[in-house]
Amino acid sequence: MQGFEMLLYGTGDGTSDPLYDSGGKKWIAGSQGFKDSLKFVETVYKEKLGPDVSDALDPNFATTVNGELLPQGKLGIDLDGSWLPQAWLPGSGHEWNDWSQQLGLAHMPTQHGQAPGKVSMSGGWTWSVPAKAAHPDLAFDFIKTMQTKDNARKWYIANSGIAVRKDVAADPAYATAQPGIKFFTDLVASTHYRPAYPAYPKVSTAVQEAMESVTTGDQSAEKAASAYDSTLKDVTGGQVVQR
Repeated sequence: MQGFEMLLYGTGDGTSDPLYDSGGKKWIAGSQGFKDSLKFVETVYKEKLGPDVSDALDPNFATTVNGELLPQGKLGIDLDGSWLPQAWLPGSGHEWNDWSQQLGLAHMPTQHGQAPGKVSMSGGWTWSVPAKAAHPDLAFDFIKTMQTKDNARKWYIANSGIAVRKDVAADPAYATAQPGIKFFTDLVASTHYRPAYPAYPKVSTAVQEAMESVTTGDQSAEKAASAYDSTLKDVTGGQVVQR
């Protein structure tokens, strides 16, 4: 979501889903956008514009980025998200009070600058009541209490999160509470969401495999894209459309 899909969702018209055709209810294979995104990754690593491959594949590298490379001014571009400032809050272990004076924030551009001009990917979270909760009504009352305007505002500020209540998002007390909050909140208007279908976890794995094979140099972008198309057909039961 933070890497390849940010590239992919900036291809084409910049608004339609390049992974899944919701109208035809099929997964998309053979797209030029997918190949272009892999070629971008290929260029980054062939020309040594990114980290060493061993670092890129290290699941703990994000900690190095947040705690060392960015604060020490050793990284030019970090493709990250709204949660990043959490790493520098008091008590985080990597406190960095003046980060906003050292770093600039910029949206991810679309491939050719085409409208809407920016790309954002969003995940999600929720407060929920388990189906077998012993006291569901009480649990729901608790959720309502947590999501009052005042409590929600306190929560989003404390965890450097994006408000899901429109009245909180529009509240200056929230928008100005921490550097970056308004910037990331404004990106919600142009954000994309990953296809929420049962096959997606397997599709996501196939995407990761394609990107990793290009990152390591094991496959060219073209071969990795072809391998992805074959895997996509297998993991979706043939529910695929060629583009």
